[in-house]
Amino acid sequence: MTGDIALLGPGECHVWSAEARWKPELLDLLDDVERDRCAQFRVEGARALYLTAHVLARQVVGAQLSIDPGDVVVVPVCEYCTESGDRPPHGKPTLPGTSLELSLSHSGQQVMVALTAVGQVGVDVEEIVEGRTLPLDVLTAREQAELEPLAPEDRVAGFIRYWARKEAVLKATGHGLMVEPSALTVSAPGVPARLLEWRERPEPHLPVRLEDLDAGPGYRAAVAVVGDGDRVEVVHHPLVRVE
Repeated sequence: MTGDIALLGPGECHVWSAEARWKPELLDLLDDVERDRCAQFRVEGARALYLTAHVLARQVVGAQLSIDPGDVVVVPVCEYCTESGDRPPHGKPTLPGTSLELSLSHSGQQVMVALTAVGQVGVDVEEIVEGRTLPLDVLTAREQAELEPLAPEDRVAGFIRYWARKEAVLKATGHGLMVEPSALTVSAPGVPARLLEWRERPEPHLPVRLEDLDAGPGYRAAVAVVGDGDRVEVVHHPLVRVE
């Protein structure tokens, strides 16, 4: 599969999608921390999601750097933890020694990996699960008002659209859920993705390019690029096969 991976062009952000697969032989491509984390998942489906996401990330980064996927160095960095903490490595994945920015996401049976040299990046894919209770408190009053008129069968998908957009932005900036999602206002589900407002957003206020991705039936996804985001071109490679 590595030979089929497109290389990043100037000003581009590439997003790769894949279906989760459990292939134990791919564990050899992970580092010790990743293998330990993968082993902690008791359900094979969860292990498959984690394995596929991290192998895909290593394959796409390795292709850009012309190195073996197993030689890619990925270091998770959490801005909210000190080096002396007792928690295992966690946080936003970084690629030290390179200009590349990386983000991973997985849900249901889908995995997405985003890579760019433009600026910080975040990708999020979410499965639409009907019948779930919607935590409307993560939406602003404006977003709740836009969601309310939707037909019941469209409301869950609309909520997931909001959530994927917000999560993509917060992953890109490295804040994650340390920032309340209700602090962000994004555009309504039926219109192109945009970050409209971020209450008390930390300085500096760099531009954010937010774009929806076609994740296929039953999913919603989005990618955000911070920095030179207004001029970045998003290239999506759907449903590649991780080998």
